[in-house]
Amino acid sequence: MATISLRHNPQVNNTNQQREIITEEIQGLIRVQRDGRVERPPIVPTVSCTVSSSSSSSSAKDVIINKETNLWARVYVPSMSYHTKSLPLLVYFHGGGFCIGSAAWSCYHEFLTNLASKANCVILSVDYHLAPENRLPVAYDDGFNALAWVKREAMNISGAQKWWLTHCDMSSVFLAGDSAGANIAYNVATRMGSSSSSSSNTTTPLSLKGVILIQPFFGGEERTSSEKHFLQPPNSALTLSVSDTYWRLALPLGATRDHP
Repeated sequence: MATISLRHNPQVNNTNQQREIITEEIQGLIRVQRDGRVERPPIVPTVSCTVSSSSSSSSAKDVIINKETNLWARVYVPSMSYHTKSLPLLVYFHGGGFCIGSAAWSCYHEFLTNLASKANCVILSVDYHLAPENRLPVAYDDGFNALAWVKREAMNISGAQKWWLTHCDMSSVFLAGDSAGANIAYNVATRMGSSSSSSSNTTTPLSLKGVILIQPFFGGEERTSSEKHFLQPPNSALTLSVSDTYWRLALPLGATRDHP
């Protein structure tokens, strides 16, 4: 991971004789200009869904959830020889402080390709919209909308998504994610719970069986004991200052880390 440094105050960069004012930066990961431009260096390569892993027996394909908003996901299905009945559906959200990352990142593609075959489940990896261009709750909305889309497609089993939905047991759905993705999984699960108790349930026949939170990224104005006393190495990709920067970029404008 690249060395991290922060700039909390506007800085002037005269590179290439262009006057740029940087309002936020996590060096090597994301840079935000005062005019709204956002730069994300390609620190992790993105790969096609056709890239296979030598240690797995899963196939992958990209699917469009919403053409208008460009919301998409990558689906992983274990090889037919690995299952003879319907499989659990795992909906996954990648990490990255709500600001970086992709369902196409090579690290996630390899991880989920292997997980699908070893856990014997179908995986839908959602490529949600990133902040600061799309501040929270957009990522939460994307996650919930992805599940609503699965519901619609599942009820139209002869449609374009038949190739993978026929392998899914919709009564056994799990949400999962790492870091900010775990935060998204938690909030989507909470919304699903509220929806299931209302008269207009938008996710039936999907039945949520569990939520898997991998190093979840939560925060608040009051520092936790670990934030106060656990010192990260200077070159860590997630120091306390870096976490604060991600929150400033991800939360609604004017909101604090106590925002619900």
